[in-house]
Amino acid sequence: MNVIGERLAVVSSTDPSKVGRIGTVLLDTARTLILDSNGTTLRVEKAGSVFQCCDSKRIITGAEVSGRLEDRWGIR
Repeated sequence: MNVIGERLAVVSSTDPSKVGRIGTVLLDTARTLILDSNGTTLRVEKAGSVFQCCDSKRIITGAEVSGRLEDRWGIR
């Protein structure tokens, strides 16, 4: 699953200060998602986090997008 460019809301996180934040995914690293949240860069740990796609309302757990994007897609 590729979430780069998706607008996500942080539904839950191990860091309570990030819950409720909304942003567009700029980068998908092995352990974090980097969001642009109103011009501020927000790094959210995937482990222990749950996200909601703002457009489709789909719920995505950090486990679903864990690891590097290229490993999940089998890109070499």
